[in-house]
Order: sequence, then C-alpha cells, then structure tokens
Amino acid sequence: MTAPEHQPHAGRPDQPTGPDLPPPSAIAPAARAALTAGRSGWQTLPEAELGLQPIAMVDGPLGLVSPAFDERDTSLLLPCGIAVGATWDPAVARSVAAAEASEARRRQFDAIYSPNLNLARTGLSGRTFEMLSEDPLLAGLLGAAVVSGIQDQGVASVPKHLVANDTETARQHMSSQVDDTALREVYLRPFELAVQAGAWALMTAYNRLNGVACAANAELLDIVKKEWGFDGLIVSDYFALHETLGPALAGCDLEMPGPAIHFGQRLAQAVERGEVPQERVDDAVTRLLRLARRVGRLNGAERTVTQPANYVPADQAHAVLTRAASASFVLNTNVDQLLPLDPTALTRLAVIGPNADQPCYQGATFGRIRPGQSITTPLQALRDRFGPHCEVVHERGTDHVAATPLAAFDVTTPQGEPGVLLEHYRGDTLVLSEVRADTSFIWFGHIPRVGPATEPGRLRLTAILNPTTSGRWTFGAGGSGTTLLSVDRQEVARRPAPAPGDVMGQVARSETTDGHLDLQAGTPVTVTVEMDTEGGRVQALIVNAAPPRTSGALERACRLAQQAEAVVLVVGDELETSRESRDLEHSRLSEEQQALIRQVTQANPRTVVVINAGRPVDAPWADDAGAVLQSWFAGQGFGEALARVLAGDDEPGGRMPVTVPRTDADRSTHHETLDADLTRDYTPAEPTGYRHLQRTGTPARFAFGSGQGYTTWQHGPATLHRAPSGPAIHLTLTNTGTRTGREVVQVYVRAPGEKDARLAGFTGIRLKPGEKADVHVPLDDRAFSRWDARAGAWHIPEGTHQVLVGRSAEDITDTLTHRP
Repeated sequence: MTAPEHQPHAGRPDQPTGPDLPPPSAIAPAARAALTAGRSGWQTLPEAELGLQPIAMVDGPLGLVSPAFDERDTSLLLPCGIAVGATWDPAVARSVAAAEASEARRRQFDAIYSPNLNLARTGLSGRTFEMLSEDPLLAGLLGAAVVSGIQDQGVASVPKHLVANDTETARQHMSSQVDDTALREVYLRPFELAVQAGAWALMTAYNRLNGVACAANAELLDIVKKEWGFDGLIVSDYFALHETLGPALAGCDLEMPGPAIHFGQRLAQAVERGEVPQERVDDAVTRLLRLARRVGRLNGAERTVTQPANYVPADQAHAVLTRAASASFVLNTNVDQLLPLDPTALTRLAVIGPNADQPCYQGATFGRIRPGQSITTPLQALRDRFGPHCEVVHERGTDHVAATPLAAFDVTTPQGEPGVLLEHYRGDTLVLSEVRADTSFIWFGHIPRVGPATEPGRLRLTAILNPTTSGRWTFGAGGSGTTLLSVDRQEVARRPAPAPGDVMGQVARSETTDGHLDLQAGTPVTVTVEMDTEGGRVQALIVNAAPPRTSGALERACRLAQQAEAVVLVVGDELETSRESRDLEHSRLSEEQQALIRQVTQANPRTVVVINAGRPVDAPWADDAGAVLQSWFAGQGFGEALARVLAGDDEPGGRMPVTVPRTDADRSTHHETLDADLTRDYTPAEPTGYRHLQRTGTPARFAFGSGQGYTTWQHGPATLHRAPSGPAIHLTLTNTGTRTGREVVQVYVRAPGEKDARLAGFTGIRLKPGEKADVHVPLDDRAFSRWDARAGAWHIPEGTHQVLVGRSAEDITDTLTHRP
C-alpha cells in the first residue's frame, strides 16, 4: 500500500551556514542606500566592505526566463501554475520546483520569482495560467510546496504578487478594494502559508490595495513583517515604484530593476533630510545580507543547502516534468469508459484540432520560455504511441492560422543564413549586427553589446521569406518605438510609438499593427522592419506573420472523424489568448473551434475533447463529447504525457483547481469592472468561485475539486477524531475498480450561519485494485476560524460547524458536525 500524501510542513526553519551578518553601519549611509536598488534587471549590487556579492534573480513561473530575453538562452518549460494546482499533490509541486531550482543552481541563479500566489477569482485574468487555484488553501499549500521545492536546493523562492493582483487590466494604476475579512481569509492566505513554509523573499504587486500602492502600503507590509514575523526581503515588481518615501517607510526593501530610480541616491537624500529613518534603510540592507547568506552570496557563507537530496540532474528533468503533466490532467467526463483507448483494438485514430500539431505551452508574458530541447507535439506523440498498432490520421479542422513570430517560417538572412538579420544603430553608425532565431525581442535597461536602452537609436530587421503557400499573408510589427514594416520595399504596416506611460503595457501585450499582402508560394520576398526609438528603460520589437487562411478544413475534419473508430480533438488557446496586462472578455473558445467541436462530436460520438488552455474554459458542448480532458499548459512533456494518458499507460491524476460554471453569468464577478477611478470593488462579488455557486444553489459544469480517473472508489463512513494536534477526519477508502489509481479526499467546513463551505483540508492516496487504506485528513484551528474585522483578530465562531467530506465541492459523501 502506498502511504497517503502529506501536506507540506509549515514554518520550515532556516539553517544558515557561515558568518554572522555584517552590520550595515560598516559602510557609509549613502552606500547603504545604494544597496536598496538593483544593479541591473536581474542582479543586486555588490559591496566589498560587507563581503556582499551580486545576487542573481530570475523570473520563473513557467521556467527560468532569460535575463536578456534572448531565445538562445534556453530553459526547462514547466507545467503552468494552474496545471500544478490541478495535481492537488504537494509532492508533485515540489518535484517540479526542484527541477527548476536544480537548473537554477547549474546556471548560477540565486533567486526565482515564483510561485504566483494570486487567485483565479474571475477565471478571466490574462495570467490565470500562472495562478495555482481560485481557492486560497489549495493555492497556499501547493505554493508552500513550490517554495520548499525551490529552497531545498539552496535557491530563494520569491512568491508574488503581494496582493490582490488578480486581474491584469490597468494593473499598474488600478486599486483592488478588498475588505479586511476577504483580505485575511482569502487573498493573504496563500502568502501567509508561503511565509510559514520559510520563503526567503516576497514580491509586491503593481496594483493599489484599498487606494495605496502595494509596495507603499504600510498596513499590508506590517502584517507580513510584524504580524507574521517575516525576516526575508520585500522586492518591488519591476518599475512598480512611483515615489521614494511611501515604499521606503512602508517597508519595501529592494527596488527592481536597477539602476535605482526612486531608491538608491534619492533614498539617501531622504534620510539626510530626516524623512526616512536610517534604521529603515539598515533593516532593508540587513534583509538583503540575510538573503545573500542563505544563497551563498556573502563571503564565507555557503548556500543554505549545499548538497540537496532531491537535486534533479539535467538528464532526468524531462521525465519529472512529463510525470507532472500526467498528474495535472483532469478527466471531466468519460461516457461509457471511452478512455483509456486501447491502441491494439483500433484500426484508425483521427487526431483533429488546431492544437494537435501547434499546441499552446504558455501565455504571452515577459516570462516567455524558450525550451532547450525539441518538444514532441500531441500529434507526433500520438503517432509514436498508437502508430505501431493503428493508422493515425490528422486534420487541423479550422481555417484560421494563428500569427506567429516571423522567424518561425522559412526565413534566412540576406546572406542565406537561417534566421533573421538584426542590426542596431546609434545615429548612422551600425553598432551590432547579429543573426537571430526569433523576432520577438525585449531589453531591460541594457542591450548586450550595444549599450544602454535609454539611448536613442534605430533597429532594422531583415529577412528573406520563402512563402510555402500562395495567397494573402498577414504581417504585423510593433514595439517601443515607431515601427515600419515593408515587403520588397512596399510599406505594409506602420505603428506609432506607444504613449510614454504605456510602454510596459504595450510590450507585455505584444501589440502590433497588421497589414496584408498577396504572395506566391516559392517566390522569396524581403521583409524589412525598422524601428526608431527615443530610448527608454524598456525596449522591444515584435514582428509576426500568418499565412493565408485555408478553406474546407471543417468539412475534411468531419469526414475524417466519420471514418475513424475514435477521435482525439485537441482545441484551446493560442499564445496571444492569455496575455500579461490584458484580461479576457469571456471564457469561450473561438467560434470556429466551437463549431469544430459540435460537428466532429456529431460525426463521431467517440470523440475525446482535449482542452489545451491555461484557464477555465466555457464548455456548453461537453455533453456531446465522449470524454472531456483538461490538459492546461502542461509544459514540455505535454505531448508525451497526453499520449500515455489516452493509451492508459498513466492515469489522469488531476482534480479541478478552479470552477467551470455553466455560463460566465453564473460567476459572482461577471459584471465586476473598474470604475472611473480605476477601482475594482471586490466586496459585492465575495465569495467567488465554488463558494458563490454554493450560496446561490447553482451547479457547476465542472465542479471545484472534481475529476475522474480510470478506476472506481468507495468512501467508508467518515469520523472526526479529536487529538492534541487538532481535529482530523478518518475514513476507509477502497479501490473498487480494476486499475491502480489515485483518489483525493477533500474536507470542507461551514461555520455557524454560513451558506457556503470552504476547503479545509485534503489528502491524496494511490491504491491498487481491491486495496483499502485508512485515510487521515488533519484540520488545524484556521479551518474553523474566521476574521473578526471589528476586533482585528481571528476567532472561532461559537456553535456547531458542519464538516463535509467528499470527492469535490459538489460531491459530498459525509456531513459531520463539530463544536471547536
């Protein structure tokens, strides 16, 4: 029997090695203030007198982002946050984090900006794919496991974005209006669990909280530092500071990126004027030194963990990520046990859908990952797994072709080298000419081998495109300056420079202006893009292209479906669907994909619909499919994991970390918008997600916590036991099916007078066919506590609490009572 999975231990002690921290007073006040801002976009400043070396920081929700945003710097591509959340398995979360942190050690990175602990409260955030869950406990426990997995390697985890950065629209200016009860019980809870797990740093959010910028919000940072006893570093999100005094006095310790804008010299001057106490600067420096000691960047210190037991070698990382992908897949429906498919029992398998041969692995953020190995697509993986036994046929099924970087097509430089030619000018002087394999570029602060990004200049990109298809092509260009795209010297698209206050937003949204031109297959053309820029802290250039739309794809797909014994239909998002700095308007798939699902399932009811999206997707067609499988953005092992799960080599082990309602209108946040003052008032919509549906008696399409495997289960009667360590749920679980599988026992608590129950604990367990096990789900005092806004303290409501035990928020097998 396999032992039950345990929740991560809170309050992991730090075990520093090496010397005591040197006193900040060993250097001059101005030198101390200098250390409160970064050296560059990804490093802190050194200070020889303190023995302080630079600390290398890297963005990392989906893998290690190139500090230069250079496609030649490759990394592991992880399952996205919502996929990790779907595992409901702290051990899997730790394994993914360990793989990433092991790579960070190999590449000499010291801190990773991960995990994203904001909550998927609307399901429409442009960064839902980075978030772990809509539920604070699930997000917090798995987030704590990520923190542990990273820091067990001696690398700092930097959970983000503190706090209520749950939407992207106007994120640098909007205010999240959150009452004390929701703030404490919901939005701060994941961060609190991360701090209890021993996080060495936290990153503040762009948005304002109740009218005050998070990095300058003294009430918020007092909770973290004073109430929770957090001794780590508070880091600003990039360019999030807009003043000196507010963030400094509130408790922000490090301005990023560097060089300094509002801290550094300005902070030193504020201290000289008596506006900021020297002790506040010294505290920030002490926290930086403490982080340096923990990651081995203080002279005489070694990393807190010098020989990690769970280190993941490079040649084993892909297998770890593929197993995690399988563990994240959620089987929502499976009519007549259509899945798993037996490859030896099929003669023809139809693989259909735009995401079968061009899957989506990540959303469009600054943190885009370039994988270091060739990735097997779902189509290729299914051919590899099923092809030896049956014919595997394919049709995309949609006429639409997504725009992709120009470099993804058959392009060469004018000299005939694969790739594109990128030239950097300062005035009329050519400073750098290089061949690149991408046409999406971002530079923070410094352009390698060119100079400061703040200097005016001109970029010229040249590519010889050999069209493979005749017809009307689409080209797009945009960036941080005025861009002009020409084909064979004919102007196709022109875009003005963005407004000065929106450069970051436009770059994050990858906004382009498109133009169209008829091309002939086999006739090369010269594509030229020029961008003139006045200079700035951020510079970017984006050049995309899309071939002509096809015709008749839907009809061909339906014919293929009719001729096959089973269909795997892979649909979902494109790279541009989910974007940093932009939210979605609805949760539906494109009209073309919805039509494809309806007609293919009608042509062949034995259709498995695989949803390749990093968010909850509206699924009004779900009842027409033979099976529905959520595959999220599952990382570089997506294709192989999908083939293994569909063939029954692995079980789809996930459970829903978010709710999929029957319509978007069922969400409490459906009509929530920014007001004229850019304030989003959370209060009318609270609680959100599954708790709102419980209050209104509205069933979900796919309930929070739901998910099937390939076996069946019997839950014995649950009992609640009191112990010195706290109450716990006990029950006997039996695998009544014919396959080994994993079940997740979930516990929800409803306090006296409440209409909804909230997740209070869970335990996963894997059993063989016919095997039984005693399952133990511990509940701490917080499971029964609620925030008393008047008293400003936690309390346990008097009376009888209901304790609900089951398989999801809607599938409850036992209801118990408890008087704490």
